[in-house]
Amino acid sequence: MQEQKIKLLLQQAGTSASFAIGAACVSLAVLGWYHPTPWLLAWALGVILVSLARRGFHRRFSARPGTPADQARWLERHKWSGILSGILWGLLAAFPTGYLPQALQIYPLLAPALVATAAISSYGLRPDHYRAFLLGLIGALLAAHGWRHGADGVAIDFVMFAILGLMLDIMAHRHARALHQAMDAQQALEAANRRLTEQHKTIQQEEHIARHVFHQLTLSSDQDIPGVHTWNQAMGSLSGDLIQAALAPQGDVFLFLGDFTGHGLPAALGALPASSVFRTMVHKGLDVPVIARELNSKLYTLLPTGYFCCAVLMRLSADRRCLTLWNGGLPPVLIQCPDGTGLKQVAADNLPLGVVADADFSARCSQWSLGPGDRVLAYSDGLTEAENVDGEMWGRERLTELLQAARPGEAVLDRLKEELLEFTNLAPASDDISVIEVLAAETAARQAVA
Repeated sequence: MQEQKIKLLLQQAGTSASFAIGAACVSLAVLGWYHPTPWLLAWALGVILVSLARRGFHRRFSARPGTPADQARWLERHKWSGILSGILWGLLAAFPTGYLPQALQIYPLLAPALVATAAISSYGLRPDHYRAFLLGLIGALLAAHGWRHGADGVAIDFVMFAILGLMLDIMAHRHARALHQAMDAQQALEAANRRLTEQHKTIQQEEHIARHVFHQLTLSSDQDIPGVHTWNQAMGSLSGDLIQAALAPQGDVFLFLGDFTGHGLPAALGALPASSVFRTMVHKGLDVPVIARELNSKLYTLLPTGYFCCAVLMRLSADRRCLTLWNGGLPPVLIQCPDGTGLKQVAADNLPLGVVADADFSARCSQWSLGPGDRVLAYSDGLTEAENVDGEMWGRERLTELLQAARPGEAVLDRLKEELLEFTNLAPASDDISVIEVLAAETAARQAVA
């Protein structure tokens, strides 16, 4: 931090030195026009040489800042070169004003005052250096002005120059305070940015691990089950929805669709125990009510208050003719029959998983007979509540129309995805989307071939 402050101090000194060089050249031209003297030329050359040296401080310090002892010597150079610069500008008052027009007779006093005002920025971090500069300038002004105009007006000049110096010193202190506050704020901001960057990297690493685990979890679901099609689209990097499919020892197909509270990592964490319980119990040959109770018990114990899982559990018999269905908090499961009986909606008649303890939990299921061409569709509310850029929801009506337009035995999931993505277009996702489609005709046909 000290090195940074010295570098900024010397950089500002270089900027002020450039202004001093320009002011010296203007003074030489203006005053030399009316009364050119070797003294004026020597004065201008002295100011220019000192200013050039100060302007080179920043470049040389940046190339080799050195040890703390070296940095202290750079500060001494800045201080003493400033005092020398102040003395030189104060000596301008020795220029004889009798050769100047009435309007320019104040110039030998005005030019040093302007340079002193402009120099405030070059001493912003070290007001003590600026005070030394002012003392050199005012002392030289008093000496030169007194020598030129006599001792009679020295007292008045002293009061005038003292007031000017006091005002400039106050301005320098305020500037220094503001500059230090700005640098402290910048340092705090940089530290905060570093912490945020580190936290962001940590979060990315954690999300990468979580995505890997969740991906492996999803892959653990039995793949290529005839007649079962699934789609899961995460709102962010991780999905709060979980789809699992598993084959029981007797050949039945068990399906689980869970929509956990929230989004991202907190929601995805609940998928780990749910998947483990579901698959373990399916492989043991247990039925839907038992699985639902065990899932509820596990999630009720693990999830904090206010977190739960809306879910659908389904069991398809080995011959794909019987469907056992448990719906806890998800939208109605749709059963479409091509025999003209229409579209049946099996609404949720149970609480979500993890809401109540075992004693109050209901594992009531419904039984449905399936025939060739029947379709079963379960989905999370992210499907029908997906919005376009105008805030309009896709809605159940569009889903119903899509199903009614489909031919018996034809999978609609790909067309559903296309229509939904076309509807939402560039609108940001507002929720995770999960869909399970079961085609009884396709399962029965493949079972027969097997």
